[in-house]
This record gives sequence, structure tokens and C-alpha cells, in this order.
Amino acid sequence: MATQFNVELSMREAPSEAQGRAAQALREPARAVGLRLTKRGQGQLGYGPRVQFPFVIMLYHYISREHMTAEFRPGPSGGTQVTITGSVARGKQPLAADPDHWAEPLGASPATAG
Repeated sequence: MATQFNVELSMREAPSEAQGRAAQALREPARAVGLRLTKRGQGQLGYGPRVQFPFVIMLYHYISREHMTAEFRPGPSGGTQVTITGSVARGKQPLAADPDHWAEPLGASPATAG
């Protein structure tokens, strides 16, 4: 079954710019945890299981509810607060929960409490 993760990051750009850049920058990190971009919405990117063969394996990932959502909101002191949440296969969870896995390609930093 899928295991949940949650990562908070900060980016310097405005939310719309950050989201636009993230759609491309998160392609490989998402692929590494078994996901691909499936939806773009206002302030949000949605990811689902990759298309793969054999299709039985892909069906298992859908049934397990593996997914990810990246949300982009104005930060408290400017810039953008990025929240990446979702569920991935148990073996991929440590990578998905690692803020550096997402922060490096985005040019972001871990969010500070406050």
C-alpha cells in the first residue's frame, strides 16, 4: 500500500511563476518516485502513477492510490510557500519525504516555521 509524505518548501518567485517553473523542474524528481504530471490547476499541480508496462503493475499503483499534489501559495514574507503532499510506494517514501529531493531542482529551500 502507499505511504504518505509531506514536504514544505519556500521559493522566491511569485506563486504563478513558481508553479510554471515547477511543472518542468519536478518532472525527473516525480518520475523517481513513480509519478508523472497529470493535472494543472490554479495554484496546484497534480501527479499520478506513470504509464508503464505491464499494465497490471500500473493498475496496482492506481489501486494503491499513489499520487502527489504540489500547492503554491503566497509566502508570509513574500515569495511562494510550496506544499508537496501525497502517497507513494513504501520503498519510494524516504526519497519522496526528503525535502532536498524536491528543493534542489526547484531552487527552493526548506520552509521555516513561523
